[in-house]
Amino acid sequence: MQVVRFARMCVAEARPVVQIVFLMRFVTGLLFQVVALQRRPGIPIDPVHLLLGPIAWTLAVLAVYLVNGVMDVAEDRANGSSRPIASGALPLRAAATVVVLLAVLALAFGAAVPGLDWCVAGMLLLGHLYSGPPLPAKRTTLTAAATVVGMGLLTYLGGALSAGGSVTTGLLVFGGAMSAWMGCVGAVSKDLGDIPGDAVGGRRTLAVVHGERAARRTTAVGALAVGAAALGASALWAPLCLAGTVPLAAGAVWVALRCRRPDVGRAPYRAFMITQYAAHASMIAALLARLLFG
Repeated sequence: MQVVRFARMCVAEARPVVQIVFLMRFVTGLLFQVVALQRRPGIPIDPVHLLLGPIAWTLAVLAVYLVNGVMDVAEDRANGSSRPIASGALPLRAAATVVVLLAVLALAFGAAVPGLDWCVAGMLLLGHLYSGPPLPAKRTTLTAAATVVGMGLLTYLGGALSAGGSVTTGLLVFGGAMSAWMGCVGAVSKDLGDIPGDAVGGRRTLAVVHGERAARRTTAVGALAVGAAALGASALWAPLCLAGTVPLAAGAVWVALRCRRPDVGRAPYRAFMITQYAAHASMIAALLARLLFG
């Protein structure tokens, strides 16, 4: 029972909502490739790779976000977080040990899928660069955004590699749009409710340096720009992607509207996250429909 409770605390610290959306990104990349390979019967699809790929990626993302919890303990406590590490329910040393175990397992599973091993290693490296010493990328909005864009791109690529074949135009359009969404919208909006703790932790985010109003404006502009660009790119080069980019564009308007009011806290970030879920769910449904019905 203690082991189960400990495991549940580790998962809670790694933020299940974020874990699920990373898995959705990975599955989206995988499905884009499966749909493409369905039309090219000469290239076989290995079902073992389709299973091991998501397992490896889930382990890697768990490690990345658990180490983030370990390194963010001071800021989380200043922001009043109730997550297991910040509350003291999950000891730091135990969590750090789990991070190492998860990373080793992720690399082991990733090595079983051709090409995925370096993606897993890259994801773990970006996770360390984001949270760890000597100069964590989380300290500034620009470096944080660049890092999470890299994480997004690697996730879609990892999904594609699990299926095999060459990356499709559709995946480039949708994966690029959603990775830009992470960097231009998520990396800025996540700081809106954490300004006091980020200042305590020595971060120089846009919200800390220039204030909440500047961060809200940047979030709104970024959301609308990504939404418009995603729609245009889909219409020009990958019409199937409209299944995901139309919800993305609608969500971009929603995020921008949430940013108009002062003292919005994390409301824009919640809209950002819900939009991610909607866009991926719609895209996955469209890909499954194409796979099943042609």
